[in-house]
Amino acid sequence: MPHVFRHPVATLVVALTSCLTLGCSMFSDNDTPAPTAGADRTDAQIFVGDTIEMNYDPNVILKRAESFHEQEGYPEAIVEYQHFLDLHRNHILAPYAQYRLALSHFKMIQTIDRDMTPVKRARQEFRILIDEFPASQYEAEARVKIRECEGLLAKNHLFVGTFYYKRDQYLAAAKRFEKIIDLYPSMEEAIESKLQLAKTYRKLGALEWARDWAVDLVQQHPRHKLREDGLKLLAELQKENPNIMMASRPRPSIKPTVSRPGFFPTTPATAAFNGTASRGSQPASTITDCPLGTWCGATGISLSNALVPTPSVPPSVTCRPGTWCQ
Repeated sequence: MPHVFRHPVATLVVALTSCLTLGCSMFSDNDTPAPTAGADRTDAQIFVGDTIEMNYDPNVILKRAESFHEQEGYPEAIVEYQHFLDLHRNHILAPYAQYRLALSHFKMIQTIDRDMTPVKRARQEFRILIDEFPASQYEAEARVKIRECEGLLAKNHLFVGTFYYKRDQYLAAAKRFEKIIDLYPSMEEAIESKLQLAKTYRKLGALEWARDWAVDLVQQHPRHKLREDGLKLLAELQKENPNIMMASRPRPSIKPTVSRPGFFPTTPATAAFNGTASRGSQPASTITDCPLGTWCGATGISLSNALVPTPSVPPSVTCRPGTWCQ
């Protein structure tokens, strides 16, 4: 045995030198682990879950949720954000957690021909944000997102309704189109649904309801690009039934006695056109002039007062029957 190993101090020095040499050779510059501070140790323990207290710590829960969200693990993020809100709804970061929860649902949305559940859940969670955390800094964006969700839902109904229409399933199509008008009347899809409803009821043989929706489209949206399609449809209906544009207005005191199926339109013009007044009633006198912006029927009868009321009464002019007074 060499002489140097007979001394304990020398032996210790040699051993430490060997360990340091081997340790340095095991790691390259790129593989050297970074020093960990207290916060970094907490981050490392977030996914370990080695203590029960960490499952209730608001900071740990929220950091876990944020990590999932940033990695696009939205289902896992939703679970963690909801866990945070269940335990700490009065926490100062609760509005933020609610916003991120809704946003996670929103980011799971796919195309309009896919499942609409994420859209509905996102809209619901954004509404909760507005209701339970009023005047938060996220309220304005939440309202924008709600509007986007409703637009997607309207597009989905229009897509499905068109799908049914192309396959001659007209009743199912009519229900979808009418749902858009009832639920999302201010959406662009509601205007298109009026034209589609008119076409659908024409296919069903319900020409009066087809007329109602075509006239509603033309009168309520005079500058819309689909107005010409509505006028064209009215002209075709006039050819099929020359009396279709004649309006018989029942007295206000007379209530309709014939009920209509739920999927039929409920426009104000329907009661004036469907002839459902009591048999003993006498129709009011018809209008002989055709005001501007209204359809002039085959006998010169105007539909202006039988349709949706307008803010002001347009001046009456002489129009050729069977045309639209411009």
